[in-house]
Amino acid sequence: MCKTYCTSCGDAVAEDNVRWAFDSPYCSHCFDNAFTYCEECDCVLIQSEANYSNGGYPYCDECYENEFDDDSPNNPDVDESDRKLIIELSRNWLFGKSTNKGTLKINANDVVLTRIKEKVGLVDHPIYLFGLKDREEYQLSVSSNLMDNVREFLMLNGLDWKVVEGIGSNRLGISLSIRENNFKEAIQLIKSVTKSHTLQPA
Repeated sequence: MCKTYCTSCGDAVAEDNVRWAFDSPYCSHCFDNAFTYCEECDCVLIQSEANYSNGGYPYCDECYENEFDDDSPNNPDVDESDRKLIIELSRNWLFGKSTNKGTLKINANDVVLTRIKEKVGLVDHPIYLFGLKDREEYQLSVSSNLMDNVREFLMLNGLDWKVVEGIGSNRLGISLSIRENNFKEAIQLIKSVTKSHTLQPA
């Protein structure tokens, strides 16, 4: 059996305790001392290079700029699913109707996530969808209020994707290999989770 050694301190680390950062293995102690996760997209950050909000929460450069940049463009790009939502909201407003539907929240710079968002379209309960790097310990990061629905979907569809409970609520992270190689199943998973009669309260 191959041993894994911490990149920082060199100690041997049990396979189920390995923490990964930028494709390198670390023990929990070294990982927690050097790295953190973006509060918005859950990507791994070097603590000293993260952007911190007034509340002390860490953000990657992109999420920090999107959240706190007062110079954001007045005419941002609108993708197909956002365009459909705008049209539906406008029509409903003209006819005095209301809609509860919305679009997934994603990192717009991720081409695969943008394709997924467009394929999923409008959903009853929008969630935040983010991308994960491939890692051995898990392929899906799921907030606690989505966990039951995700596990049920995986069981019913015979998928053995590894799942870990993530932070916050209404958040779903999907690994790169699933986004690229199981695109159809990822779409089905998201549609299933975001249906009004399946989504658990936050």
